[in-house]
Amino acid sequence: MLIGIAALAGWQLYVGNQSSIKADNALESLKNIIPNLGEEHDINMGTGRDPLAAVSIDGIDIVGVIEVPSLDIMAPVTTENFSEDYFASWIGGSPVKGHFKILGGRNDLFRKLSKLNPGDRVVFTDIDGVRYMYEVTTQYHLKKWDEGDNEMMLCYESDKDTFFVVGCTSGTTID
Repeated sequence: MLIGIAALAGWQLYVGNQSSIKADNALESLKNIIPNLGEEHDINMGTGRDPLAAVSIDGIDIVGVIEVPSLDIMAPVTTENFSEDYFASWIGGSPVKGHFKILGGRNDLFRKLSKLNPGDRVVFTDIDGVRYMYEVTTQYHLKKWDEGDNEMMLCYESDKDTFFVVGCTSGTTID
């Protein structure tokens, strides 16, 4: 029994490490595609595409990058229906029209979201390099996605029936 538990734990560690390596490789590739990714630069107003454009990296369709500077989070954001640790998934809305929803795994980077405070900054950068700035306003739990009414929602599944949500309002759009 103990050998089985140890083998399962080892396998989960291996899979998690592989996901982390994939995400790191995707971020490195994105730094060659998106100008000034992760860097502060002059603010210029702009509007991105709706729907979001995607680029395929190692067979994974990516629409941009989510950054939460206060928690040292930077993760590639995939198209819908992609679920792997160290990646986030775009699951609805858009940064252009609002109600933009991004889901992360609770066993990876997004488990830190509960440490966010009102006023903390969140940045989404699309594939074209347009940066959307958001400010954290609230945290709450939801049973269904359609219950939330924020311009951006960063979420993870806290249990099989509930999502932990960080609600944000938009700030400026940066090119």
